[in-house]
Amino acid sequence: MDARLCRESKLRGEGKSLRTAFIICLGNPLRGDDAFGLLVFRLLRRLRLPVVYMGTAPENIMNILSRVKPELVIIVDALIEGGDGLIVSRLSNESDDTFVSTHSLSLKLLFRLAGLEPENIIVVGAKAGNLSVGDRPSERMRKLAVEAASFIARRLTI
Repeated sequence: MDARLCRESKLRGEGKSLRTAFIICLGNPLRGDDAFGLLVFRLLRRLRLPVVYMGTAPENIMNILSRVKPELVIIVDALIEGGDGLIVSRLSNESDDTFVSTHSLSLKLLFRLAGLEPENIIVVGAKAGNLSVGDRPSERMRKLAVEAASFIARRLTI
């Protein structure tokens, strides 16, 4: 994994060219719906988008991000709170520094430490229903993973 994963891209709908974009998928495949990020990662990788799967440790990518300083970061993760559908929000719009991710580290703090501003970070997630160890992701999360991958692919062209 290196800085070559960041590619030139354009975010549709915002009308501005981006020099670099990066997609980070998170989650634990052994905890039911927390596998959401892995499911999306597998779909996006087939499309050759600049995507990495970081398991449950988003901090492991911070060294690369602090060097590359991408103009856009998309985080894909299962969430603790939310509705039944796909949730898309800029990290800067979230008032709680811990956000509603299944990770204990504050995503806002983590990205600020890497020198990235929260307004350049988009979270794409879905509320996890079952986080039991050993369970498979629910059919609902599988469908939402396809929706999330489609949403990201439509907005990010390489």
